[in-house]
Amino acid sequence: MAAVPTDRDSVLDATKAIVDRVAANAAAGETARRLEPDSVAAMKQAGIWRILTPSRFGGSELDLRTHFETIAILAEAHPSAGWLELVTGAHTYLLGSWPEVCQEEVFADDPDVIVPGTLAAQGAARDVDGGWTVSGRWQFCSGIDHGKWVMVGAARENGSAQADPGANLVHVVLPKEDVTVDDTWYVMGLRATGSKDIVLDDVFVPEHRGIASNHLLAGSSPHATIHDTNLYRLPLAVVLGMMLSAAHLGIANRTLRLHLDRTRVRSDVYTKTSTAEKAGQQMRVAESSAEIMSAELLLLGVCDQLAEIAQSGELATFDQRVQLKWQIVYGSELCRRATERIFRAAGAHGIYDKAEIQGAFRDMNTACHHALVDFDSMAEAFGRVSLGLDPGPGIV
Repeated sequence: MAAVPTDRDSVLDATKAIVDRVAANAAAGETARRLEPDSVAAMKQAGIWRILTPSRFGGSELDLRTHFETIAILAEAHPSAGWLELVTGAHTYLLGSWPEVCQEEVFADDPDVIVPGTLAAQGAARDVDGGWTVSGRWQFCSGIDHGKWVMVGAARENGSAQADPGANLVHVVLPKEDVTVDDTWYVMGLRATGSKDIVLDDVFVPEHRGIASNHLLAGSSPHATIHDTNLYRLPLAVVLGMMLSAAHLGIANRTLRLHLDRTRVRSDVYTKTSTAEKAGQQMRVAESSAEIMSAELLLLGVCDQLAEIAQSGELATFDQRVQLKWQIVYGSELCRRATERIFRAAGAHGIYDKAEIQGAFRDMNTACHHALVDFDSMAEAFGRVSLGLDPGPGIV
């Protein structure tokens, strides 16, 4: 078996090499409502699952831009594949902030380990001797069919009073066999992500498998300093938002490509004239293309600024977090607008389930419902800060 690529150029080349294979599995994945095992295997061969695994545990520990670009490439081929990379990659990234003994336990001899889960504190954790007991139901557990470990957030029921509300939230990692999977994933889009519910009932989690959420939000975990780079010391909301936006960019590119391929050979059903000759179609293509290109520039700028912050060794400032988060959210919004405009020009045949452009439209409108890229709340937060006010309750 060929060696798994671990440097940036090789990983990007390997990702581009598997897009046809991943795309060929898309229909079966949509029907099964989980990513096809062959796509999971192809992504492993391309080095996808270890991009953000720390190098001390056999991973590539590459930069966030590489992760961003591979998500976008996969999401253009099959949106659910790109989404699964971003979610599980985010959890791999976050594990770099956990106590070292937990990192050793999870990665063990497998740098390609897949860690599904859901970060919102939907459950409850009770402090007990040696750790916590965790209970609750968590929605949107993307990739639960493929992982050995699960990461979830929870509110501490009996934690001590803290000025920082994040200190009374905890994120924990636990073996998949400790959770019950409830298949609720009957949804509009991203069907092949298999983002089912999971249920925990008074499950004990030892202290070394948990971390106070405020450390993750700020990128300030003391455990993140054990690594070869400062990659794991970046602010959570910005990093996760950047990863989400990569999927939005890939889906927008997919929608535009599908529309161009069909419109070039399409004729008006009544007049039999070329659809491509219509000025309205040309203007929609031009405006949507410009929005997607603008989004890419905004989002790659975020990747590069995060790299600069990591290189500096300093934590991101509040102003940096607000600016970067707004770039992310606005870039995602541009991708959504472009996709909406293109779909409106797709004609009546675009509404059929078998039409790939209908699938892209559904996937985009599902992907943009994530709270971390909520346009209204982040626009308000950015506007408030720009006007000298506090940001309000938005996550920055």
